[in-house]
Amino acid sequence: MKTFCSALITAIVAAATPLSAQAQSYPDRPIRVIVPYGPGGTDVQMRLAAPFMAKLLGQSIVVENKAGGGATIGTTLVRNSPADGYTLLFTGTSALSVVPNMRTVQYKMDDFVPIGTLTGTSLIVVSRTDGPFKTLAELVAYAKANPGKINMGSSGVGTTTHMIGEALQLAAGVKFTHVPHTGMAQVITAMMNGSADMMIGVPSSFVSNIQAGKLLGLASMGTVRSEFLPNAPTAREVGYDVVEETKFGLLAPKGIPAEVLQKLGSALKAAVQSAEFIEKMRSNFVTPLYLTPEEFTKALLDEERFWSALLNRPEMRALKEQ
Repeated sequence: MKTFCSALITAIVAAATPLSAQAQSYPDRPIRVIVPYGPGGTDVQMRLAAPFMAKLLGQSIVVENKAGGGATIGTTLVRNSPADGYTLLFTGTSALSVVPNMRTVQYKMDDFVPIGTLTGTSLIVVSRTDGPFKTLAELVAYAKANPGKINMGSSGVGTTTHMIGEALQLAAGVKFTHVPHTGMAQVITAMMNGSADMMIGVPSSFVSNIQAGKLLGLASMGTVRSEFLPNAPTAREVGYDVVEETKFGLLAPKGIPAEVLQKLGSALKAAVQSAEFIEKMRSNFVTPLYLTPEEFTKALLDEERFWSALLNRPEMRALKEQ
């Protein structure tokens, strides 16, 4: 973690130096943003943000889903890409913290330099409408009476949607059956057809279906109730001390020129703080949140400490190297 902080500080300090000829021309071609999840979930946030940043940078931004391996395939792709600012990673804070604490991967947190965040949204607990429970308390009661009969969908083994579900089971003293998928769209389909009973994820994936009466919103995993699900309690209100307010942001491979990092950071900040962007995010059930590179770093390290401690508990060690 010290290496990660040092690399970030070096990049920020160097950003104050005069722009090189290469940085002055950046960007002179489209920028790729890799989202290491399937379509219909986290990628929606970046797709909504891309036009705002593209306008400021003067080049198109192409968002690509590279799902699989619990977000490791897309993350590894970016880690192995040239550090020139043309291939970036859009992911959540916990994504860089969970999987490396579960199994051996081809990257570590300090392989990336934070650019800034776009959003900071509490995850929500969602279930199918025809299940034998209508609240989080009823879900837990049913799971206690029927161990293993609740099918918990997720967007992949080791993803935040999986691990926060494991944390909830631990806190509530219940056992679900984990059913991994490769994207949120698949999980929603699974809940619609009854092959998944519940899952935890970002509001943007579910709220329109909740409003249409096709899914149930049971609870928020935030410290306060979700602005998009105000009538549903937090997990803490129900009695389970589990919180996940993932910050989603952009990162670049370590070694990116400081001047290029500065340009990207300025464009991201201007986009996220624009009234049009904020309105666009909220209309799509996403809470906009800008964190500076330093603040993003702190959020990443906080997540790393949380997940490292949780995954090293005896009850959670069996999940490692799955």
